[in-house]
This record gives sequence, structure tokens and C-alpha cells, in this order.
Amino acid sequence: MISRKRASIKNATAALVTQAIMMIGQFGVQTVFVRTLGATYLGANGLFGNLIQFLSFAELGIGAAFSYALYRPLAEDDESTITAIMRLFKKVYNTIGIIILFGGLILSIFVPWFIHDSSSVPNVRFYFILYLLSTVVSYFFTYNRSLLIADQRSYVNSINQLIFSALRYIGQIICLLIFHSYFGYLILFILGNLLSNVAITYQSHERYPYLKQKAPAAVDSTIIHEIEHNVIGTISSKIGSIVVNGTDNILISKFIGLSIVGLYSNYALVLNSISSLISQVFSAVIASFGNLGVTEKDNTAKQITLFNQFTYINAFVVFFIGLVSYAFFPPFIKLWLGNNFQLSNTTLTIIIINFVLAQFRPALNMINAYGLFWGYRIKSIVEAIVNFGLSLILVKYTSLGINGVLIGTVIGNILVNSWWDPWILFSGAFHTTIWKFYRKYWAYLGIFSILLVGEMFVLNTLSLNIVGLLNVLAFGLIVSAIVLTSLLLVFAGSKSQKDSIRLVREVLHR
Repeated sequence: MISRKRASIKNATAALVTQAIMMIGQFGVQTVFVRTLGATYLGANGLFGNLIQFLSFAELGIGAAFSYALYRPLAEDDESTITAIMRLFKKVYNTIGIIILFGGLILSIFVPWFIHDSSSVPNVRFYFILYLLSTVVSYFFTYNRSLLIADQRSYVNSINQLIFSALRYIGQIICLLIFHSYFGYLILFILGNLLSNVAITYQSHERYPYLKQKAPAAVDSTIIHEIEHNVIGTISSKIGSIVVNGTDNILISKFIGLSIVGLYSNYALVLNSISSLISQVFSAVIASFGNLGVTEKDNTAKQITLFNQFTYINAFVVFFIGLVSYAFFPPFIKLWLGNNFQLSNTTLTIIIINFVLAQFRPALNMINAYGLFWGYRIKSIVEAIVNFGLSLILVKYTSLGINGVLIGTVIGNILVNSWWDPWILFSGAFHTTIWKFYRKYWAYLGIFSILLVGEMFVLNTLSLNIVGLLNVLAFGLIVSAIVLTSLLLVFAGSKSQKDSIRLVREVLHR
């Protein structure tokens, strides 16, 4: 069996490289998209994505529950159980794909209602249906990706995504430049996702030939009960995730307009790409934590030690990205698209705070690894109500505009996620006091706040006007170096930093 450390490093490296290259591709596509179709179509594209998120509620978090159910049979090389689980996984996801397809066709009737000026994009219902199909095709194959990831082989999935995403990006750029066609853009989206999923299915069957050769036994009733238990727990989690991540663009579109959604989408593209990169890397590590939770269930001390190290790495990476992004966004957006596509500094500050609070959630990652989905059955409903309620009130009854929507999300994260996630993890997996972690969590956020305020003061004092590609790149490198040095100094002497540096040295000397 592949070692957890080696698997984590291999998977994380592949995810990092893949996501970095995909970020460049997405940036290239969006650049051409904005210049050929404009901010309004870009806003519509963002709105469609959020509406599809609501339809994905039909998935109910089943994928995470099935992935967790695979950890033990994979660790024990129980091919019969793996085959049985995967056959059930396939049946369930095929059904989900059909439900989402028909749900989307019904939703397409009401799409114009979500747009402040629905006449700004002709044939909006037709375009939404095409966007829907690009998502639906994945549901008939995605269980094969889940098996590879659960088996600590997510690097196979990373390479697959890299190849087919690159081909899709190239095709979309050519289509937009030559035909200025949103229709062609969406058709290539569908084809890219379809071919990627067909290829990953073939690779999965090649790597696990017993999936096709063995007559699957019925899934053990204990495993079925565990999956049902975890699915019930993840239903509310799915609701919370959809409301928190899927309503911002919808509220902005409904109460402000698609053009503002388009402006916000440019910032969201960069931060969502970075978030995906972080998620890919951390997901590669989570499978190893899941394996640890199965094979060394009683070694709580080791699990907490590794979790503390993970918390530090999570904080360091997210704080670095947040601080660099705050300084780099203004000159970058100006260079990339022009002054007309910039949001105010106040809005930028809220976006960065939102990003940090959303990404610095180490307990959430571990909850997935340990399969503690039951603890989410109430928490996520509360999170959804708080987040959507505050955002709706602030955008509708104040003059805050887009800031009101984003502030609602920030407050929701602080009031709910900051303490509930850790409580679920420590009570369900570690069975020990959580106060030490709470102090560390808020101390980390305190450090970020101080550094952000200091950065704002320095930038306002200097009032830099950076123009030109080379100057923007040089500015980005200088800011990155300053932020990196500041974080290393702030965390100097901490055990987690020493352990992380030692791990990096081990990797470099291999």
C-alpha cells in the first residue's frame, strides 16, 4: 500500500501544478470572453453557475458519504465490497443526473426573473439549458473520480483535468476570437466535460479491473446504514453550502444588475481559482487523514498533532494569498481590463476578508476526512438562514449594494462557522477539549487582521500608481516577498512552522 506521506505529497503536487496551469487557462478564456462578449454575458455566465449550484442540491452530499465508505475496504483490499459500493454509487448518481436535468429544464422557464434587466441577454433560457448540460454530463461518470481520490490516487484525476481543460480552453478562445459566439463557448464546455469523464472512467476500469469482472455482492447492511446516516447528516450541509456559495451572484443580479455581477466575476475568477487550488491540494491530503482515522483510530495524540500542523499550513497559505491579493488586485485589474472593471477598495477589502474566512476552515476539511457528516444536520441550516437573511436584508433595505451581500456572508461565517466546525470535529473524532484550538484559531485571525490593517495603511500612504506589465509583475513579486517574510517572522519559533519546514526539507531531498 502506498504510504500516506508519499501519497499526500504526490497528490498535492499534481493538484498544485494542474490547478496552477488551469488558472492560467481560465484567465486567458475570461480575458477573451470579456473583450468579445462583454461584462453582461460574463454576468449571465456567473448567474448560471450559481443557479446550477441550487440544482446540485439533488446530490445531497451523497458523494462524500460514499467516498468515506470506501476508505476501509480500500485499506483492506476488499475488492468485493469496493465493487458492491461502486455499483450502488453508479445507480444513485445516474438517478441524480436525471433529476438535475429535469429540474434544470423546469428552472429554465424562470431564469429571466433572476435578472434585473432580462432583455440584456437574448435567448437566456436556451443558453441556461446548454450550461445545464455541461454540468449534467459529469453526474453519469463522477463516481469513478471519487474512487481514485479515496484510494489516495487523486493525481490521476488531476492529470485528466489538466489535459481536457487545456483542450477546452484552447477551443473556447479560438471560438470566441473568430465567431464571438456564446453558443460555441457552451458547446465546447459540454464536449470538454463529457470527454474528460469518459476518459477517467476508462482509466478507473483499467486500474481496478475487478469492477467489471467480479459479480458484485450486495452492499453490507452496516455500510448501507452508515451511508444513509452520513447522507442525512450532509443534507443540511449541502443546503448551507449552496445558500452560502450560490446566492451572492443571484442577489446581485436580481437587485443590482448583471453588469455588476460581471465586474465581481473577474475578482471571483481569480479567488475561486485559488480556492480550487487550495481545495485540490487539501483534498489530496484529506484521503490520507481518512486512512489514518481508519488504521490508527485510537492514536488521538498523533491525529491532533497532524491536525495542528495542517491548521498552521492552512492559515499560512490562505493569509499569504489574501494579503498579496489585496495589494495586487487594483493594478492587476486595471492592467487586465481597465479602470471601468474595478470595484471600490471597500468592496475589495470585504472580498478578501470573505475569502480568508471561507478558506481558513481546517476543521471542515477534517470533518470530511473523518466522516462526521451527522454533526452538520442542524449547523448548515442555521448557517444558510443567517447568511441569506443578512445578505438579503442588507442589499434590499440599505444602500450598501454589493457590499451588503458580501458583508452578510462575512457575518454568517463569524457567527456560525468559526466555532461550530471545530466543535463537530473535536467532539466527534478527537473526544477532547477544543478551547486550545479556539484560542489558536482566533489568534491566527488576529494576526491576519493586524497584517491587513498595516498593509492598508502602507498602501494608502504610498498612493502608488503602477502601470505597465513589467511594473505590475515587479510589484507583485515585491509584495509577495514582503508578505512571505512577514508571515515567517510572525510564526517564527512555533512548533507547527518548524515541523512544516522540516517536511519541506524532506521532500526537497528526495
